[in-house]
Amino acid sequence: MQKFITLLFALAVFSTAARSQNDDPAAIQKRLDEYFRATEAKDWNKVVDMVYPKLFGLMEKKDMVQLFADMEGNGMVFQMKDFEVRQISETVTYEGERFAIVDYSAGLNIRFTSEAYQDSSMVNILKSSFETSYGAGRVSYNPADNSFDIQAEKTMFAIAPEGSDEWAFMESDPAQASLTGTLIPKVVREELGVE
Repeated sequence: MQKFITLLFALAVFSTAARSQNDDPAAIQKRLDEYFRATEAKDWNKVVDMVYPKLFGLMEKKDMVQLFADMEGNGMVFQMKDFEVRQISETVTYEGERFAIVDYSAGLNIRFTSEAYQDSSMVNILKSSFETSYGAGRVSYNPADNSFDIQAEKTMFAIAPEGSDEWAFMESDPAQASLTGTLIPKVVREELGVE
């Protein structure tokens, strides 16, 4: 996912954004449920069909599907599960699109199958890295199968054209704020409280 986010680059044009009180969060939730089910099932074609379309100006759909598929391998198996939406913000309308912020949590299990990852010093490096990304209290190591369970607290953008409930999604990663900032206009981020 980090590789995917790193590839973001677009030009933002600024104008006025307006808060909308009449969007139904149930429509966003319905699309989120589909998105999360596809992610759990590793149905990358369906996941990519629900990704913010402006990203395809930066990377072809087939390449994005391959990027997701390649995340697993090289001695690593992962599973994302237990998605739970904590909050969906009001929407902000900007240049024909509606934007909302979705705060959610997800369980992530990463199992390392390669012997190279079973050395105790490597385990400590991995654990430290995961704790830096997700928080010390959110990472546990399972020596029986050389895996990590992570409880991630995340935020994503939900974006849909005005007049449509075809919500698409894009992660909001603080580590990639400058890249996200080029795709999500500053005025929208300010209205939604995202730096």
